[in-house]
Amino acid sequence: MRSYRNRYLLETGAANPNARTLDTPAEDIGEMMKMVIAHEIGHALGLPHNMKASAAYPVDSLRSASFTKKYGIATTIMDYARYNYVAQPGDEGVRFVRQIGPYDHYSINWGYRLVPGVTTAESEKPTLDKWIREKVDDPRYQFGSGFGGEDPDSQTESIGDNAIQASSYGLANLKKITPNLIEWTTKDSKDYTDLSELYGELISVWNRYIGHVVTNVGGIHNEIKMADQEGPMFTSVPAARQKEAMQFLNQHVFATPTWLLDEEILRRIESNGALERIRNLQSRWMRSLMSTRRIQRMMESAAFGNKNAYSPMEMCQSLRRGIWTEIYTNQPIDIYRRNLQRAYLDHVKSLLNPPKSSGTASRFSFGPPTTPLSQSDVWPMIKAELKTLDKDLKKAIPRMGDQMSRYHLEDARDRIADLLNTDNW
Repeated sequence: MRSYRNRYLLETGAANPNARTLDTPAEDIGEMMKMVIAHEIGHALGLPHNMKASAAYPVDSLRSASFTKKYGIATTIMDYARYNYVAQPGDEGVRFVRQIGPYDHYSINWGYRLVPGVTTAESEKPTLDKWIREKVDDPRYQFGSGFGGEDPDSQTESIGDNAIQASSYGLANLKKITPNLIEWTTKDSKDYTDLSELYGELISVWNRYIGHVVTNVGGIHNEIKMADQEGPMFTSVPAARQKEAMQFLNQHVFATPTWLLDEEILRRIESNGALERIRNLQSRWMRSLMSTRRIQRMMESAAFGNKNAYSPMEMCQSLRRGIWTEIYTNQPIDIYRRNLQRAYLDHVKSLLNPPKSSGTASRFSFGPPTTPLSQSDVWPMIKAELKTLDKDLKKAIPRMGDQMSRYHLEDARDRIADLLNTDNW
């Protein structure tokens, strides 16, 4: 209940006055618990999680009171779509808490309806298949387990049919909530324990919104089909959507999220730690984008001549320019950005000099196998990026007005020279 209270405040508080307190109204908590119980009863009735259900509704429909009250915020209670974090201040009357949806009625009907005149399970199949085919093109009745982490439409805790748009709304709300956290968490408190807890969960919510966008890059849509249905089950996320995701990440992740560095909050809950926290947040998603599995997945998509393919080279170029922006704009490089840029070079080093394999594959390893880096295009692509970056650093150093930025870029060039040293290969 404490977790639900905290997330209710963070994810809906900007638009929902009831959520702006640690003393959540009993009626609201009761509604949340009803939905938790309904979800678990769904499992008892045989329903698995359906993480694709939350992608069936247009994002802007989640800002409509009439729509959300009738259809909820996802098509099933079996998704992890707990709160409407899309709704914005001024969206009067919208529903904020999940509810049972059309997929639930459909799946319970399919599993439990008595078919008249049928005496065996086998003879039910034509009717059951007919019910499936009637809904096959309706996104409200699609299914996705959420496993694999490749399909942006099948993610836990996400809502809406466009993760970039939904996360933009979510971040806009978090930026409104952050300046109010002290007031909302200390009104009846003797210390800052609740503030510290809520700030930590704020970071977790931020991470979820960012992760939903990252999945679009190199993402693969998975639409379950029967063998007699036309078309592939797996299709690449359109290149335009992947580029939009990279623009979002460069703007909201790799450009320092200074609004998270609220000094009024931080100096009430810790003596230090902000530098390392931001470095960890940024480097986590930088490493995720440059993971070998993602890059090789993008390379395979391009190899098939896929018109939707987003080139991994273009992705890496966009990432380089986003992380090293100052060398192209002649701006001073602050400590947060220097930390991120060093993390970039450290990750590139791990790609070019991966740890020795133990030779034993874990039986818990999921997903298709990846090509050894030494036999793939990843190495030459990363090395080319380093060479380009080194040339750009060389040009930028004389233009840097502050000494620390020059020292930092000179050190970066030394690191690149070491990485490209043929004696290391």
